[in-house]
Formats: sequence, structure tokens, C-alpha cells
Amino acid sequence: MMPTRSSYLVGKAFRGFLLASVLTAAASQVGTLVDGLMLSHFINETAMSAINIASPVMQTLFALCILMGVGGSMLAGVAMGNHQRDEASRLFSIVLAAIATLGIVIGISGFLFMDGLVALLCPDVSLQPYAAEYLDIIVPAAPIYMIMAVTQMFVTLDGEPKRVTAAVACSTAVNLFLDYAFIVWCGWGMTGAAVATVLSYVAALTVMYPHFRKENSLKFTMPRSVKILGKIVSMGLPFGIATLMIAVQLLGDNTIAIHYLGGNGIVTLSVCVYLLQFSMILLTGTLESFQPVAAILKGSGDNRGVALVLRKAYSFLAVGLSVLAFILVLFPNWVAALFGIGDPAVEETMRVALPAFAANIVLQCIVYLLIPVYQIYNHKSLALIISFGQPLLPMLFFWIFSAVATSGADWVNPWWGFAFGQLCVVLVLLPFTIINKKEKHIPFILIPTDNPDLLFDISVKPSIKDMMQDLEQAEEWLRERDIPEAFRVRILLSCEETLKNVIEHALKKKRKSMIDLRIAVSEKTLAVLVRDEGVPFNPIDQDPGTGIGLLLVKKTCDDLKYEYLFRQNLLTITWNRHVL
Repeated sequence: MMPTRSSYLVGKAFRGFLLASVLTAAASQVGTLVDGLMLSHFINETAMSAINIASPVMQTLFALCILMGVGGSMLAGVAMGNHQRDEASRLFSIVLAAIATLGIVIGISGFLFMDGLVALLCPDVSLQPYAAEYLDIIVPAAPIYMIMAVTQMFVTLDGEPKRVTAAVACSTAVNLFLDYAFIVWCGWGMTGAAVATVLSYVAALTVMYPHFRKENSLKFTMPRSVKILGKIVSMGLPFGIATLMIAVQLLGDNTIAIHYLGGNGIVTLSVCVYLLQFSMILLTGTLESFQPVAAILKGSGDNRGVALVLRKAYSFLAVGLSVLAFILVLFPNWVAALFGIGDPAVEETMRVALPAFAANIVLQCIVYLLIPVYQIYNHKSLALIISFGQPLLPMLFFWIFSAVATSGADWVNPWWGFAFGQLCVVLVLLPFTIINKKEKHIPFILIPTDNPDLLFDISVKPSIKDMMQDLEQAEEWLRERDIPEAFRVRILLSCEETLKNVIEHALKKKRKSMIDLRIAVSEKTLAVLVRDEGVPFNPIDQDPGTGIGLLLVKKTCDDLKYEYLFRQNLLTITWNRHVL
């Protein structure tokens, strides 16, 4: 029986990014979240609602960071997977320069046209002074926020998720302390909350800066050409559009709530938006963990690996969203107390709204995670359907349900409009994902079940006995593909010496681990890929005289490439088939 591929290593790579990525996403949301909680408790509910009124601005800035950061980091991840670190540094430099320039332009424009911006965001005159006071600080500081958000994505990609974790922890601590100090002790109100948030961004950047002083880290140099900027934007476009459309949705939802549902409605909507930010922390963190791992696996033709890591991503989301939905459905009073809501009328509105909004959150996150899958497998039209549909259809049905409810139809719960809109997105996608295509693929997910090359794909237990049994299977597989005997000997010898070195040295203390072995046969090349989580070891830099096995591997192959990615050794051994 042919041995099978384990999800152990791809799952380990995903989990290695997960905490840092979730905290990176938290950093983009935690500022306004903490500000809203502090203002609700220490000033009033109106001040908290004003933060929600200002949230489309932060969402727009975040959308630009996602557009450039996700697009650039996915391409940089592919470059690193192909052992092109200089290209990854060039992409990092272009993205950072572009996002800093955008931030400066936005900061200056916002400062010059602040009155018009506040009037656009806030039709309720009573909320405008609060919103203006907050935005007077936040908008000019746009470059600091945007540089911080993008830098976190690249530091995580560059193998230092723990540094990002430390940066976000420091940022959150600074924000909490300074919020309390400026709002309560100094009495600065909205201005104090905004200043505290900006200083928390500076704290995060300070923690991350030492990473770039390391010898093998990504390096920033002033870009000489920005031709690749179009490719970066194209890769990140569905993510950027989806995030930007959330800003449009927030603006529309605020207007609908003020017009149809009154004061209780806008306060309840503000709480729902903050809760959505909790779910977006989970979702964005999952995306930023999934994307670089999936991009590298897809680039190497490993469709099975992409499916495995997607399963891990959905497993994490299922747990996190289940806990959040459970709290919203069963304990709405706890949520009201968390946000300092004491008005019985508002509490009653929240009891009606939160269970419905929980369904919206779950559906949104499940479908949104398909965007990177559709994007890397070139189903870009489907990714755009989600990007536009998820924000706009829920807003449309919230509007319709609210109008019907206020016209006298007491049986209509306007808050279910959000979930109904999400369900409509799924119904729009279905016809496009169930049509039979030439290649076999996973239904709805559309990950091909076949790899582009002939592939022998297994996970080897770290023992010599198991290794030899698996190599016997590999030899049989190569023989069935009509690979000449002399060539099979070279391939199997390289596999044996490489795996033996990993088992005896790299994984000496990790006997419960696994080693991924892939042999890919294409028209032009035959490649062996060995992935392990042992101590870092670059065979290319080693003196060939230090080991007979290493010398044999170098002598028998046409190319040898090594990369340390996701805290795992990745060795690629290649032969050109024209010599056969």
C-alpha cells in the first residue's frame, strides 16, 4: 500500500504563523476597539458611537494596507519559496515605499478637508464634534499606521512571528495605559484616545525595527522601478476591494441605522461593528497565516498541501467563531455590560440583534476565506464576487428589512438582513462552482485534486527502517514512470543520504516528527523536495569534504537549493531530464 502524505508539517507551518498573524490583525483593530470601550465607560455611549462613525476611515486605511501588503507578501513568499530572497526584498521595498507615500497623501488631504469628511461620515450633528476631535489626530497619522501594518506582514513572512507577537503586545499595552492616562487622568477625551492609539503604533514599529538589522532579513532599498507594482496590486486586489467595501458598508449601515432605527439602533450597530472586529481579527489572522504557506505550496505544484493547510485554517476558524457566536446568542447581557450599556431599551434591542448578527459573522468568515484560494488558482471573477457581494448585499438587505420593519411589519427583524445578504452571496457563487470542468477539483473550494506534475508525495517517519520501506515504494513508483535505472539510482541515493542526515542529525530530539518527501516528474525536470522541522542546516554552505553523503548528493544532481522557511528546512534537488 502506497504511504500517504501527513498534514503534520504544513499544519505546523500554518500554526507557526497563526498567533503572530492573529495579533497582527488585532493591531489593526485593537486601537479603535480599546478606544471605544474606554470612551463608553469613562465618557458616554455617544462618544463610543462616534468612534464607530469614524471607523470607515480606519477601514479604508486598512484596505490599502491589505491591498499592498497581502499582494506584496504573497509574491514575496513565492519568491522566497523559489530561493529568490533578493526579489523578496525588492518587493518589500516597493510595497513599503508605496504605502508610506499613500499614507502621506491621505494624511495631508484629510487634514485639509476634515470638515467635509466629518459631514460625509456623520449625518447626525450631535455626533460630529466627537468624530472630528478623534479624526483630527488619526488621519494625519495615517503614514505611521500604514507602515506599521505592512511591516508586520513582512516581518511575519520573514520568519519572525514571535517578534510581531511582541510588537502587538507592546502596542496593546501602550494603548491601554495611555488611553486611561489621557482620558481619565488628563481629561483629554477623544483627543487623548486618538493620541494613545497613534503612540501605540510607534511602539510596535520600535519593537520590529531590530529585525531588519539582522544579516539575512529582508532589506529595504529605495526602489528604482515600480513596474511590478501592477502585479502586486493585481494579486492583492480582491482582498483590498473586500476590505474597502466594508468601509462603504459601515458608512451605509450607519446611515440606515440612524434613519430607520434611531438612537438605540445606532448604539446597537456600534456594538455589532466592534464584535465584527473581533471576528475580523480571527479571520484576518487566519488569512495571513494561510496565504504565504498556500502560495509557496501552490508555486511548487503541491495542490494537496494547499488543501491540507486550508483544512487547518477552517478548523481554527470553526473553533473561534463557535465560541464568539455562542456568547452572542446566549449572553447578550454580558456583551451589553462589556460595552457599558445600561439603558434597558438599548439592552432589549441588543437581545434581538446579536443572535442574528452572529449568523452574519459566521457566514461572512467562512466564505471570505475562499478569496485567497480562488485568487491563487486563477478564479479571480469568483474572488471579486465575494469582494463586492459580501459587504454590499448584507447592507442592501439590512436596508430593506429595516424599511419593512419600521413601516409596521413588527414580525420582521431588521438585523437578519445581514445574514440573509451573506446567504445570497453563497447562492450567487454556487452555479459557477458546480459547473463541470476539465480538471478534477474539490467542489465549491475549487482546489484541483490532481497535481500539475506526476507526483510521489509521502510523509516519512524519522526512523531508518521506515525510511527504507518508503524508498522501496519510491523506487517502484519511479520504475512505473519509466525512469531509467541509472537515473533511479542517482535519485534514490540522493533521497537516502538526505533523509538519513535529517533523521540522524536534524531530528535527533524530535522522534515524533515527520519528514515530507516529494518527487515531482515534469517534461523538463525531475525534482526531489525534502521538508523537515529539524535544526537549521544548509547543505549548500557546507564543505563537501565534511560528509560523504553530502558529497554524493552534490555530485549526482544538476541543482541544489535550500531555504529555511516557516522554521522548517526546505531542500530542493533537481535533475534535468534532457540528460536521460
